[in-house]
Amino acid sequence: MKAFIFCTSFVKDAQVWESRYQRWLDHYENIPINAIKKIMIDDGSPYLPPAHSINSVAHDAPLAANTDKNLILRFDDNLGRQSGADYPGWWRSFLHSIKVARELGADKIIHIESDAFILTPRLVKFINDIESGWHVLWSPRHRFPETALQVICKDQFDIFEQFKDANPSLSFPDLAERLLPFTDVHKQFIGDRYSDIKKNRWIFRSQKFNKIPLFKRDFFWAQIPADADFVTQGISRQQFEYRAQESA
Repeated sequence: MKAFIFCTSFVKDAQVWESRYQRWLDHYENIPINAIKKIMIDDGSPYLPPAHSINSVAHDAPLAANTDKNLILRFDDNLGRQSGADYPGWWRSFLHSIKVARELGADKIIHIESDAFILTPRLVKFINDIESGWHVLWSPRHRFPETALQVICKDQFDIFEQFKDANPSLSFPDLAERLLPFTDVHKQFIGDRYSDIKKNRWIFRSQKFNKIPLFKRDFFWAQIPADADFVTQGISRQQFEYRAQESA
């Protein structure tokens, strides 16, 4: 099946590009996911990386003849995030992926957010083998579907477009995790938003203490399990890599 990988993006400056988006590109450079392109659908970032790193084009630029293996599709304006549950910038970029799929003649959309990292061949094989349906993983921490990793196959494209067309204002009553029309939620893979999981914090569990230097130490945060298949909301202090030699 003809597939592409995409993430949503907003790049404030060169440091954010290097620490987050370049890290994402580097991580997936040699991971054997069957995809013709990696695309960032950008919410009007004030910073664009140099062309020798990745090319950037307008969100409505024609794609059928584009040969770049990595590409930024950029909206001119920034919609951003208005509150915890109101994030029109993400919604616009995410929903635009169905237009990209149609233009590329793709059979499969693979959504991997820029802070989501696949770690094992067995998860890669699962993604490559999917031929139908709308699939997500699971966050045990939050007890809801993990929207940072999704696979949407062609039999769901019409449903995707109907969902998009029904919400032109990009104003939604709930989180994407509770609204998107998944067909399958997979709990067999080990992974989570480990950067959210605090430990040894006693009475200091409130987020207001997170910025204190003492509480940035690994001792106060859950570690990524050695057998994890994926990490979402990965941050710079976390170290992980794709374990290519493990049995799929």
